[in-house]
Amino acid sequence: MSPARRAALALLAVLGLLLGTADPAAAADGTGDGTGGGPVDRVVVVGIPGLTWADVDPAGTPALWELAGSSSIGALSVRAARSTTCVLDGWATLGAGNRARWAGRVDPLPPVPLPADRTEGAGAATDPPGLFDTVPEDTTLSYCGLQEQVAAVGLADPQAAVELIAADPATARFGAQPAALSDTVGCAVTTGRAATVAAAGADTRLTQLDALPADPSATASLLGSCPLSLVSLDQLVDAGTPSAAETDTGTDPLSLPAALSAADSALAGLRGVLDTLPGRTLLLVEGISEVNDGRPQLHVAIAHGPGFDGGWLTSSSTGRAPFVQLIDAAPTALAALGLDQPASMNGQPMQATGQRPALADAVDQLDVANQRAVVHYRSTGDFFWALVLVGAGVVALGLVGLGGWRAPRRTPDRWRRWFAAHRPGPATRARLRRLLRPVCLAAASLPVATYLASLVPWQDAGSPRWALAGSVAGAAAVVSAAAALGPWRRHRLGPPLVVLVVTAAVPVVDVVTGSHLELDGLLGYDAIVAGRFTGYGNLTFGLMPVAALLVTAALATAVARRARGDGRRRALVVVLAVAVVVVGVIGAPFLGRDFGGVLGAVPGILLLAMLLGGIRVTVPRLVAVLGVAVVAVGAVAVLDWTRPPSQRSHLGRFVAQVLDGQAWTVVSRKASANIDILLGSPLAWALAVAAVAALWLVRPGGPLRSRPGHRPGGLPPADLAVLRAALLSVALGLVVAAAVNDSGVAIPATAATLLVPLLVWLAAAPVEDGGGDPVRVSVSARGSTD
Repeated sequence: MSPARRAALALLAVLGLLLGTADPAAAADGTGDGTGGGPVDRVVVVGIPGLTWADVDPAGTPALWELAGSSSIGALSVRAARSTTCVLDGWATLGAGNRARWAGRVDPLPPVPLPADRTEGAGAATDPPGLFDTVPEDTTLSYCGLQEQVAAVGLADPQAAVELIAADPATARFGAQPAALSDTVGCAVTTGRAATVAAAGADTRLTQLDALPADPSATASLLGSCPLSLVSLDQLVDAGTPSAAETDTGTDPLSLPAALSAADSALAGLRGVLDTLPGRTLLLVEGISEVNDGRPQLHVAIAHGPGFDGGWLTSSSTGRAPFVQLIDAAPTALAALGLDQPASMNGQPMQATGQRPALADAVDQLDVANQRAVVHYRSTGDFFWALVLVGAGVVALGLVGLGGWRAPRRTPDRWRRWFAAHRPGPATRARLRRLLRPVCLAAASLPVATYLASLVPWQDAGSPRWALAGSVAGAAAVVSAAAALGPWRRHRLGPPLVVLVVTAAVPVVDVVTGSHLELDGLLGYDAIVAGRFTGYGNLTFGLMPVAALLVTAALATAVARRARGDGRRRALVVVLAVAVVVVGVIGAPFLGRDFGGVLGAVPGILLLAMLLGGIRVTVPRLVAVLGVAVVAVGAVAVLDWTRPPSQRSHLGRFVAQVLDGQAWTVVSRKASANIDILLGSPLAWALAVAAVAALWLVRPGGPLRSRPGHRPGGLPPADLAVLRAALLSVALGLVVAAAVNDSGVAIPATAATLLVPLLVWLAAAPVEDGGGDPVRVSVSARGSTD
């Protein structure tokens, strides 16, 4: 058997062992099934739009506080099929168990006048002083105001509304079936018009009321008539004072404390009724959406009943306590009622973990989680632009300081003369060259600094966004200073290797210890977006495996140099040994959980092994390399699919979707996300910066092109060959990763924010003859070794 086949089979066997023997995080946490040993008699879901944990305290909301103390609680992501979840989006998503959205328009309408008789003194006792006589005439509906108005006065035909939601392209994109929860149960009671979009299915016997009866006995009879009840408490929808900047829906607003008190009293009355009903009841309280002009944030999630008498909430859809999603509510209700979950539902049943702190501490932790998520959500776009601008600045500084470029042939003579007259002199260029290398190291340190910044409690500062920015800048300064000033600075590639080692090691240590730095890291993920809650995010794949490949190439070369005779075999062993660790960390269900990352990492690693190990690179072997990755991930997917549905990761759920005919929905949604990122994400501009850098650095005569009398970075030819092999492997891995992940071009764009500054650093090496020890591993342009 050839060395290539032995290497591929060995890696495949280890992949199967590492990726197929561990349960998902939710199972590893020892979570329960949430049914308390058997089905319940009824499920009551209470939706309170806008409710966050900052609103819950023993004085202002005593009923909520007491309920939280005897229940399982968590932070709820209400992400629907649009970036900001409004009230009808939230109820549609809850009823579907999948991301959905209201099919109507969401842009502001012309001004909505307040009632003509509303003047100061005519309002309720809770109205703020001077409320109605100071409202600007141009008050308009907020972003979510239209849905709130429709929920208050419209929805005359709920079934038609549900049909429109089902036909909406964004809802169909996720494969959601509106009202799937009530259709599965067969019977539903709704109070509050907004809740009807979660239950007005064609197969549902629906009882619809605008509000709960005032008589407790009538309420008890109503809730006991059906296994599923959905209650909308909308007091927070119009809490606050309308103004030109923060508008209302044209209804009577309450102050926030008064609105919270009203919702709390309604919940207390409902609990009193539920306590009188026979049998077992599961009560779910969800802060179901944003309200008015509120920015996306995390909301309240409370589960009270059999199996939910304490601890944090979690689910297999998040794999992380104390986070759950709105799409988990419907599967939780069905699991509690002993009913099967439809294939269209992407959520997973909520589960209760073990212990949590005392209630006051737990609420504080949930509030902090929300603060961090909100700051992250508001800051990522600005940070992506900052990365692009820093990369562009590094390239521009390099163009001026290093030269290596010429004006196009057709440039008018007057512009040629202008550039010649304003070109920096030798002294200025020497100073720029000395400045360029520290700047490059600092720029290359920025990506990993986003993770290290999470070690600082920046959310406690008076201005958390500035504190986060300062933490990132400080961490980048520490990493770059360590790289530039340590003893390794005497080696030609010492400083950039330190940056690469830190960039590779920090995510590995983080994922082994629970992915605490990924959560709310600017290149990680946040619970509001709800794309991922644990393991590796897609952007991390643009950093950790890339850095690991380059470090592995350096390590394998160092080992090969010290070998007696031919060092290629040792280089091959080193690369494969590191590959087992890296791929295992990326893909293991209890660690990185990034199976798209496995598909991208395996081809690059095996190509590097072939190039450094003396194995000739051919098209059939490259196809075999890609096949190893597909077979490895496919085997793990099937193993994951054999677990119970509540314990599957997203890969096992994808196998189920293939079998259920839902796979094309997932694939098309990921393809659409790729296009959206290419056209709309600031990170896409990092690829443009990288293209300019490549044209400058590696074009004929460029600073990184070898030619007589010039060795890039002062490196010996054999070292340059190894560097080329590593960069080819990185390129292959990034191309595959961009093709199979829903973040698409964002992955190579993130890698460019690391690689471009380091390549410019290499180009800025002092002009000198490159010496050094001979290297016994070299790579030819054809991919074979000599």
